[in-house]
Amino acid sequence: MDTMFTMPLDTIKTQMQIKQHTGMFSCARLIVTADGTRGLYFGFKPFMIQASGKAAVRFCMYDMLCKGVDAAEIDRSQHPTMWTSICGMGAGMAEALVWTAPTERLKVLRQSRAGMGDRTNHVSVGQFIRQHGVSTLYVGAVPTMLRQATSVATRFAMLDQVKAAVCGMLGNDTRRAPAWVVFVAGGVGGFVSAMVNNPLDVAKSRIQSGISKAPPHQPARLSLTSHQNAILRLSPTNSIKGIPLLIYAAGSIYYY
Repeated sequence: MDTMFTMPLDTIKTQMQIKQHTGMFSCARLIVTADGTRGLYFGFKPFMIQASGKAAVRFCMYDMLCKGVDAAEIDRSQHPTMWTSICGMGAGMAEALVWTAPTERLKVLRQSRAGMGDRTNHVSVGQFIRQHGVSTLYVGAVPTMLRQATSVATRFAMLDQVKAAVCGMLGNDTRRAPAWVVFVAGGVGGFVSAMVNNPLDVAKSRIQSGISKAPPHQPARLSLTSHQNAILRLSPTNSIKGIPLLIYAAGSIYYY
């Protein structure tokens, strides 16, 4: 259900990050005019697959890392924010490499065609991999990993901090925090995370929206120079594109 509402916002965000648009409403109008409302759902399949699996990978890895720290006889309660951030960062990196990077690459490639009146038949994922190699799914994996690592670390840390602060003011036990407190804490975490990570998200979208020049049946490669160029082209204006939409989508759930 969440993907049905956030997908159009994600498509507009991606379009604003990789192309020149005067605003999110003009971007949405261009997409709908050229492709109809279906244009807002370009890349929906990989987006849905990503949403269904990334939370499972994230929380499973976070739990494993926390248990690993405990097994090393380290008292996390003495520095809870630090260890929450470290374990969250590790969980975000694992999530990106195992699940998010490949699905994000396929999603962004399809979203980059929105607003172009594209009526061509698109190749299947299997054909795409056969033409460009499995490595093409990991184009932009580094910025995706950095984004997810810092994003998850920020959200986990902010959730605990805000929840503790609000419960302290209300005199409630954090273990029995009302649902609205958790919602507010998750929203604050999503807001801060979006503000911090949007430049990385812009760089990621620009890198992933291109196809490597590798010949058919050879692995696709993206050089370090390509990553550097995508980052160096980020002006202060470009680096904040899509922030309102990213904040809205991120704040709609507890974690991105």
